[in-house]
Amino acid sequence: MEGIKSSSSDDQVHVVPFVAKTYSMVCEPRTDAIIRWGRDNNSFVVLDLPRFSQILLPSYFKHNNFSSFIRQLNTYGFRKVDPGQWEFAHEFFLRGETRLLPLIVRRRKKGCHGGKAEDYLEAENGEEETLFREVARLGREQRAIREELDDMSKRLIATERRPQQMVSFLIKVAQDPELLPRLVLSKKEQRKQQQKQQQQQQVAVDEKRWLWPDNSSSLPPLPQSLLEFQSREIMTPLIPQEAAAAAAAISSDSELISSITNEHHVGAPCSQRFFFPGFVDHEEAEECVAYPFSLLGQIFF
Repeated sequence: MEGIKSSSSDDQVHVVPFVAKTYSMVCEPRTDAIIRWGRDNNSFVVLDLPRFSQILLPSYFKHNNFSSFIRQLNTYGFRKVDPGQWEFAHEFFLRGETRLLPLIVRRRKKGCHGGKAEDYLEAENGEEETLFREVARLGREQRAIREELDDMSKRLIATERRPQQMVSFLIKVAQDPELLPRLVLSKKEQRKQQQKQQQQQQVAVDEKRWLWPDNSSSLPPLPQSLLEFQSREIMTPLIPQEAAAAAAAISSDSELISSITNEHHVGAPCSQRFFFPGFVDHEEAEECVAYPFSLLGQIFF
């Protein structure tokens, strides 16, 4: 592509090919979705980096290396305007001002004494760091897209598997008409079994509560009249009428009576004896009120 010629003087000055191609690329209205002029027409912005590298760079520069394009911009004195986007500017790169384009020339590297070489290297290092950050960001986006695609693929496989399972089930039902009723009965039996287990567990819990009441709950107190009655019965000795009735009830087994009386009555201390009605008199019973005793008409050994 021929360089853009400037008519600022009688001598025609040719524009550097790289600058001329870049200017033509930015001015092309059909590529405004990829690259266009900035807001103030004193810079240009690359909007779609992938398409810019794949489509425009091969068309104008016969390569698709965006890093090489950035290095060329730095060589001709372009600077990055906004760190958040690919926007570049030059004091002589203005929209409609083609007469200024010949002033954009390649930077000349001077010795270390001049200091401009150090500035040039620093600018290049800054641009490379920016490129590295952009590449890292694109890598993160690529990984996120890959994970999303994997998730969508899994869901698609699960969705495709459901109709196959349904068709397989319908085939089994068609081959065995009794399969569906058996499944229904099986479900009902499972529900009944679960309900039965729940009822048994509830009964077990209720029994535990009945056998082992909480510490907070206590039995209601006995009436005072019943307590007085029990106290009287404990302290009252056996009367002759009760002794006669009890003796008549056990008179049929004289050997048992003899063995019991010989073992527990004869020679035993009063506090350790127990008495059968009819074998002790009223006075001896009064002396040994602690044991045996009568509680509500019952005999305790």
